[in-house]
Amino acid sequence: MPGEKIFNRLKEWGIDNYTVMDKKSIIEMNLGAAILATGGGGDPEIGLLWALRALDEGKTIVMVDPMDIPDDIFVASPHAVGAPIVLTEKPPSYDVINKTIKKLENYIGKQLDAVIPFECGGVNSTVAYAAAGELGIPVIDVDGMNRAFPEIQMTSWAAQGINAAPAASGDERGHVTIVDTINDNILAERIARRAAMSYGGNSWLVSYPMTGKQVKDASILNSQTIAWELGKAVLRARSKHLDPVEEMLNSLKNTRNVNGKKVFKGKIVDIVREFGGETTKGFSSGRIIMEGLDDYKGSKAEVDFQNEWLNIRIDGEVKCMPPDLIIIVDSETGEPIRTDIMKYGYRGSVVLIPAHERMRTPKAIELCGPRYFGYDLDYVPVEELNNK
Repeated sequence: MPGEKIFNRLKEWGIDNYTVMDKKSIIEMNLGAAILATGGGGDPEIGLLWALRALDEGKTIVMVDPMDIPDDIFVASPHAVGAPIVLTEKPPSYDVINKTIKKLENYIGKQLDAVIPFECGGVNSTVAYAAAGELGIPVIDVDGMNRAFPEIQMTSWAAQGINAAPAASGDERGHVTIVDTINDNILAERIARRAAMSYGGNSWLVSYPMTGKQVKDASILNSQTIAWELGKAVLRARSKHLDPVEEMLNSLKNTRNVNGKKVFKGKIVDIVREFGGETTKGFSSGRIIMEGLDDYKGSKAEVDFQNEWLNIRIDGEVKCMPPDLIIIVDSETGEPIRTDIMKYGYRGSVVLIPAHERMRTPKAIELCGPRYFGYDLDYVPVEELNNK
């Protein structure tokens, strides 16, 4: 029967509460993850098509609650590394992740019992579901940040002392690089990034091998459910002609008990890209300028990006800095406006969301706060920056 391997595994673990993901649920989750990706995370269509293909081939994709998994299982996270615009222009072969996983398993000498999404990102959420379906193992309802970030050490896992390495980096031509930097996550990031650039600007990495106990202790728990509910909310808004931004904010209040805020509505009137950064640095970087519309007419927003939206200034005043989330969506549909596809004239609403508490610890701020990205700013929570 389809999924017999995975259901036998869940039975061995004593898990009888799980979610079988169908096409509708994958589409909903994919949309929510793409919104939380803060403009990056890779093209959501690629991961979505991978996951849907697995279902079309009769594979079973099952998501389990992290608190139900055994402490001693072995898991890792499959994801893309590099510039999102390269991934959009050069989609990978279907089996690249599976081959890279096998290389890491051979290097470590263990087979994966489950996979964990790396982030809430376009491709970087759904690729884990596709891999889970292919391998006949569950995907766990967690990730490492509940948003997207450009570098692999920018996770709640690294902030809790878990190492990204050993890791395996592969490309669609079958090249694989083993990254084993022991406990140096910054070095692991640099090597993985250079491998991605050598492969042409993007690679597929399987990183953060860890135990079930570590998953529970250090992950953003139930982050996939947060994304799923967000996707449902936006699709519901579309079908019922509701305001998608309001529905987004309501969903995040219900699932995370956080108060997000719409702070701007406008159109892109200028884009400054650092051309060549995709192959020289492994990132898409630059800045956009938005001109205010409707209630925001006469105001100007400047938003910096490095794969993801990083910092926003409205009329010269900083309104959000990493690790808090800057989300730009189409005001009518709630569709995220990504850094790799944005164009002059795009219109959207800017929504700011507090980062998860595990991304706001002193160590997490050191790894992915404003000073790491070169801003001469101490981190101030988005709530304080917008309490006027």
